[in-house]
Amino acid sequence: MKQTVICKISKIEDCKREDNLDDIIVREYPLSIFLNEKKLATLLCSPENLKALIVGFLRTEGMINKAEDVISFKLDEAKSQVEVETLDKTLTGENFFSKKIDLDSIKVEDIKGIDNFLKSLNCKPVESDTSITVPNIFRFMRENLDHSKVFKETGGVHCAALVDSEKMLVAKEDVARHNALDKVIGEALMKNIFLKDKAVILSGRVSLEMILKAAKMEIPIIISKSAPTSLSVALAKSLNLTLVGFVRRNKMNIYTGGYRVKE
Repeated sequence: MKQTVICKISKIEDCKREDNLDDIIVREYPLSIFLNEKKLATLLCSPENLKALIVGFLRTEGMINKAEDVISFKLDEAKSQVEVETLDKTLTGENFFSKKIDLDSIKVEDIKGIDNFLKSLNCKPVESDTSITVPNIFRFMRENLDHSKVFKETGGVHCAALVDSEKMLVAKEDVARHNALDKVIGEALMKNIFLKDKAVILSGRVSLEMILKAAKMEIPIIISKSAPTSLSVALAKSLNLTLVGFVRRNKMNIYTGGYRVKE
């Protein structure tokens, strides 16, 4: 399936207008997921690496533990839907991890609120001595953005990558930043890549949801070209995660877990 489409546009540059020009825009694909014959959700995504997306999505939602828990994956492109069968036939939309978390407990951004929120997640602080060097952070960020042809053509996708201390292991892209991360996690699971000593490289804003996805997989380091949110910083600190943002040119901000960043 093509990830881009051609769109006719009018362009204004230096106060001059040109009409009927071709522009390349990213395709946004609605994918309906049927889990064990029941509709689970519809994701708006980029139409590639869809099995990795589903495996990562189900894992970060706490519905499966490993890629082998998905025993059937049938994609119907014409209907924009996928039928997924798991070993556990009792899985339904009621098993959604995100529906179980207690967002009411973090109405105020204080330690007590975060602690109550963590209890609702059943998520423990990440214990990892892995580290990453400053030069490699800059290199991985460049590689993460450079690998995507669609990003270069359209600027309309988010890029995510999984790295160890020396090299990039998995790189994916999607119109939604959380989908890009799910694709990376799903691909890593399908390749049996150990995650607890790795880092994720992101092109977009780091929200609480992105921190949760990394924390559920016990990935200790999150690095982004963009900004974090206040709750993502608070949660990263509570979960002993290293959070680095605004990685651009020769600068970066280390928000939490700075001991894992080596000069």
